Amino acid sequence: MMYKKQKNPVIIIDGSLYLYSSYYGFPNFENHLGEPCGAIYGMLKTIDKILKKYKNSKKLIIIFDSYQTTFRKILFKEYKKNRSPMPKSLSIQINPLLNILNKIGIKTLFIPGIEADDIIGSLASQLEAKGENILIISHDKDMLQLVTKNISIFNKKNDTIITPEKIKEKYGIKPKEFIDLLALIGDVSDNIPGIPKIGIKTGLSLLNKFSSIQKIYENIEKIPYLPFRNAKNITIQLKKYKEIAFLSYKLAQIQLTVPINVKTEDILLQNYSSKNLFKVFKNYIFKKK
Repeated sequence: MMYKKQKNPVIIIDGSLYLYSSYYGFPNFENHLGEPCGAIYGMLKTIDKILKKYKNSKKLIIIFDSYQTTFRKILFKEYKKNRSPMPKSLSIQINPLLNILNKIGIKTLFIPGIEADDIIGSLASQLEAKGENILIISHDKDMLQLVTKNISIFNKKNDTIITPEKIKEKYGIKPKEFIDLLALIGDVSDNIPGIPKIGIKTGLSLLNKFSSIQKIYENIEKIPYLPFRNAKNITIQLKKYKEIAFLSYKLAQIQLTVPINVKTEDILLQNYSSKNLFKVFKNYIFKKK
């Protein structure tokens, strides 16, 4: 299955991720009132760069977290526990940013109690079913599980397009098997526990052999005899942390069935242009401290 360059894809931006990276990327920016605006400035620059790169695409939506309790937090109270609360100097920029995006004709979406990842996954899946090609703008490794022949990911950090072929070439597994990989090795950024002492090399070796966490446990008695380093110890860890492994799978799996009432015509770019964006920059008077 060879990847074909997407023509006029629906662009879905991981808004929460770029909100934070913009905030820390432009920490000394303020507006004419002396209010912090680095996150706003960085987000607008990111959007403009993406739309210049994909200038033929006329469909774009930005997804944000709602920052409320989600089912994962109920399932595992330690989920994302290692993350600090949103800084006040960032939170006060959210409403102004949303107002600006609305003025320049860019659709945004957040759903109370639903994580941005689940909204992105569900929306991408629903649009794919309608025949759309999807380009997700994110460098979050959780997103790799969403990749299909019609859904790709643009990693702005290293300017690469991630496709099923790229994932297979780099990791030797299918995109959906990334859920199983995270279940085995955990995810520090989201505080998903995984199985202690099982790293990415071992996790990939197990998945290359058995293809899923379910099949790993169905064949658990075969693992001590496999040509893996410390195969017996790996088996002991797998048996000891079986419940944690399946809990981690539930935490890592992006939901694809969140009901989302967004039609393609809702995300058509109407008033957006770099010229209009420049007017916003000029009126807002972004400047360094």
